Amino acid sequence: MAVRNRLSLLVVALAALGVASCGGGDDSTTATDAKTAPAQERSADTAPPAKSNGDGSARSGRSNGQADAGDESSGDFTPKPHEDSGGGAKQFQVKGGDNSVQEFGAEVEGSEFDRASAALHDFLDARAEREWAAACEYLGSGIAKSLEELASQATKGEDASCATGLEQMTNPAAAKELRQEAAQVDVGSVRVEDDRGFVLYRVDKTVYAIPIEIEGGDFKVTGLAGLPLN
Repeated sequence: MAVRNRLSLLVVALAALGVASCGGGDDSTTATDAKTAPAQERSADTAPPAKSNGDGSARSGRSNGQADAGDESSGDFTPKPHEDSGGGAKQFQVKGGDNSVQEFGAEVEGSEFDRASAALHDFLDARAEREWAAACEYLGSGIAKSLEELASQATKGEDASCATGLEQMTNPAAAKELRQEAAQVDVGSVRVEDDRGFVLYRVDKTVYAIPIEIEGGDFKVTGLAGLPLN
């Protein structure tokens, strides 16, 4: 499947921000020449699903089995509940515009929608609360490695943690804006092809897409900023 303009633009935009996955073509945020995998063929058994509202929307909490936090977790972050309206990507299509993100892969619903939405919400909430280690739990390995390298450079090798790198990448002056964004995010669609995809969400009247990937059955966020689609 050819990657069209909007997908390429998203990768370039994230790379320009220094937040795209590292590692070259194999770690890009999109998949090329891959077959669309039906959502029902991907296993949801590797992690407990978030609570569902039963209508394609989700009620977010800690996602992907993150209750057993890794070594980086401070243990101070408690995921907040969120309600998402769902509805699918069709609502975000722009007549006569580039809808390559909106049409990427296949729509996922049910527990997969819930878990992908929760991963984004929990990352944004943790970052807004400056719980850097907890926020890193929801990031893909590629972007986490990039942040570790940033931390190592900033501390001259004394600290190579994702948490320190994420703190370095986050403007302290944006604290209020990050809290507002985290509180307002409303996920409308999750599009996945193989192990890559996008979460499409609203903040006020603006629609954004942020890349995600599936690692070990868990949904992970692979960008620090969404790209506006409207």
